[in-house]
Amino acid sequence: MLLLPLRRNHLRYPANKVISYSHRDKRLLTVTLNLGLGGMKTKTPYHLSPGELLDFTLVLGDASIGLKGRTVYSHALPNKQKISGIEFIDLSEQDWRMLRDYLIALERWPKKRGMGYAAKRRATREKKRSTVGSRR
Repeated sequence: MLLLPLRRNHLRYPANKVISYSHRDKRLLTVTLNLGLGGMKTKTPYHLSPGELLDFTLVLGDASIGLKGRTVYSHALPNKQKISGIEFIDLSEQDWRMLRDYLIALERWPKKRGMGYAAKRRATREKKRSTVGSRR
């Protein structure tokens, strides 16, 4: 049986937001590279093992929200930094709404070069779907 990788249920938006988290009894600060309702990509100084559970504090403007996350992957970069994919778990209704409202505001923020990130992703997906059938 062939197992295919799971696709994300939520879009990710480019976002450079400050987060703090605890790792190996240290409280660390880092940033997100992208952010969505289901998770985030972070740049960290330490390797986060897949399946590792972490508590994060994400700063969104004047507010911050507490998040629990599970590491999905972690890759090393040449500069000794690590890129980690984090899946959110047990997000409270209030924190989910704050995150959703922040992401909606990101999508509405005027872009210098036309349409927003989510709209570009939708357009790309539609273009791929329309060309798949014409390749025969």
